[in-house]
Amino acid sequence: MAISVQQRGKRFQLRIQHRALPRRFWFNFDTEAEARAYGQQLTRLLDRGIVPTEFLEAAPIADRQVGDIISDYLKAAPGLTPSDSALLTSMMRYVHVRLSGLTYAWAESWVASLKSERGLTPGSIRKRVGALARVIDWHLRTTGSNNSNPLRLLPRGYSAYDARDEAQKVDVHRDRRLHPGEAERIRAQMPEDLRLLFDVIVWTGLRLREAYRLRVDQIDLAAWVIKVEGTKGARGASKPRLVPVVPELRDALAERVAGRIGRLWGFWDGDPATLDACTARLSYQFRYHFERAGISDLREHDLRHEACCRWIERRDAKGRWVFSEIEVARIMGWSSLRMMMRYASIRGEDLSARLG
Repeated sequence: MAISVQQRGKRFQLRIQHRALPRRFWFNFDTEAEARAYGQQLTRLLDRGIVPTEFLEAAPIADRQVGDIISDYLKAAPGLTPSDSALLTSMMRYVHVRLSGLTYAWAESWVASLKSERGLTPGSIRKRVGALARVIDWHLRTTGSNNSNPLRLLPRGYSAYDARDEAQKVDVHRDRRLHPGEAERIRAQMPEDLRLLFDVIVWTGLRLREAYRLRVDQIDLAAWVIKVEGTKGARGASKPRLVPVVPELRDALAERVAGRIGRLWGFWDGDPATLDACTARLSYQFRYHFERAGISDLREHDLRHEACCRWIERRDAKGRWVFSEIEVARIMGWSSLRMMMRYASIRGEDLSARLG
């Protein structure tokens, strides 16, 4: 440790050199007493191995390929969802830029290429930009960099197509509901197991993966609730919730549970590695039976929209609403009422009928 105080004109200069510091430092004070007091205080800290942050110099950030940073993120980031992992893995094949080239101009150019070359919808573009932005945020945090993330500077509406774009794509928000008689036509030609799965989804709003994974011990016949192991928690975590069993479903569900242990259906073999394949296979079976019933524009996920609307519209014997908006959101497994507004496909003819 070397400290010296020298007068420079009307002020006093403190010179500090210590093995814990990356280089020598000089500070100017109005009085010699102030200079020496600061020097003694700093000496005590440095001798204890404590280096004030203002004396630390950030190490230069290595200029790396962003694809390599994505690879590190996939290995180190906690709680990645399978969908995020799959998306980032695919992005490694076409995001070719070094960290030094990750500028705002590059970000704009990349978004333009996602429109012109890949023809993605605005929602798909936002997913990719958001995923890559999280990777860069993580890299900047772990390396201690104070650099800004140019992907966070993109303006509102960056993913929307405008008149200059050759292709014009918009986000598609489905609001398809079952029309009168369609449920009966679908159920009439479905096998028994798939028919009950259809009924459970329509009357509860369970997601397909939540429904076909149901076990007998999740069905509480005394309280008439289903203990759902939600699949849409933060970063892939389970998000349990309780879903009421409506009277229309109780007899069929009780008959299914009677004398049975384990899972309600045999669609899935219990191996987490086969979940995606099982979901795809069941989605295809639903679509196949929808088309057989002459309803080619219906998708399995539309049944969740239908269930949401049934919860919203449900009334008691006196014509009063049964559930509030917050209760419907809880039943459906949402943390925000914004999702309920998105799923609430209220038919105009139903609203008109209430007028008499």
